[in-house]
Amino acid sequence: MGFSPVPSEIKPVAHLMKLAEEHDTRNVVVAYWARMAACRLALKMIPGKKSPETTALLGEILSWLEKTKDENRDNDGIRNETAAQAILEEYSLQIFNYAESQDAQEIYNKNTVKTFYTAGMLFDVLEQFGLSEEFHEKQKYAKWKAAYIHNCLKSGERPQPGPPNSGSEQDKLIHISELPEDEQQRLMEQKRRDQEEQRRKQEEEDELKKLNDFGNVTPGGGAVAPSSLPSFPSQDNSDPGFQFPKYSPVSPSIPQQPGYVTPVVPSTPQPPQPTTYSLPPTESNSGSQVSLTPDQIQKAQKYSKFATSALNYDDVKAAVENLQKALNLLQFGRE
Repeated sequence: MGFSPVPSEIKPVAHLMKLAEEHDTRNVVVAYWARMAACRLALKMIPGKKSPETTALLGEILSWLEKTKDENRDNDGIRNETAAQAILEEYSLQIFNYAESQDAQEIYNKNTVKTFYTAGMLFDVLEQFGLSEEFHEKQKYAKWKAAYIHNCLKSGERPQPGPPNSGSEQDKLIHISELPEDEQQRLMEQKRRDQEEQRRKQEEEDELKKLNDFGNVTPGGGAVAPSSLPSFPSQDNSDPGFQFPKYSPVSPSIPQQPGYVTPVVPSTPQPPQPTTYSLPPTESNSGSQVSLTPDQIQKAQKYSKFATSALNYDDVKAAVENLQKALNLLQFGRE
């Protein structure tokens, strides 16, 4: 089956498609999982809307995978991922070890470069199953060795067998420009994805920090309500922003003689006892007195506390309105 050309937006997929094509008649397990890796890489690179060319290629790959799986029902290397991983690990090690034997014998030519590079690509295919540290090191070394021998042959230098003689980690590194073009594309795309993931994680951490700062969250201490936020008493549970004061079990003694009641904010509000309060006559109720119920007295206290809380926010208008309501209750028995 022929496949459409690899679009430029998923160029790193090309080396996996090429590896699969080379193994179509040699090793169907390698061909199958190389195209599976190509499909997964393309979907990871462009998770959203894709170009018509990319969509067409992915459709061709998926059709081939389905057909090949149906034709190889008895092949554990295709039907079972665990078996597939074992087969690919063994095969990639064979290629890698053969390349190293060529290197040890100082046989340097295009075939040696190709062998090391193929081993590196096989380790790329294995990545979809998860690479152990051992295989990850072989993956890096195989690609480095392919580029190193290629550059030596190109410049006329004699390659040195084995790893760098200096043992310096820096000597094991190669510039990206020394790698084949498709490998350069793959590494650049991987770097872009890593940077995007790092940026996303940083944004999440910044957002979490803002939330923690807002709630004064201390390590191991839980959230502490900001001291600047007032606590409003309420007569019901309808508003979760209000907090009920804790009443003392001792009943307060309320004076029975007439007198002015000055609205204040008690540090610990006390529940009033069933009684009436007689106020002195004012201009509006001259010659008569107003009897206040406990509920009216408690409402006056509430409006007084609202006024105090409003002043904490410099809201003079609200403070005046609440004080007026409190005074109307105390003087006239109505809001």
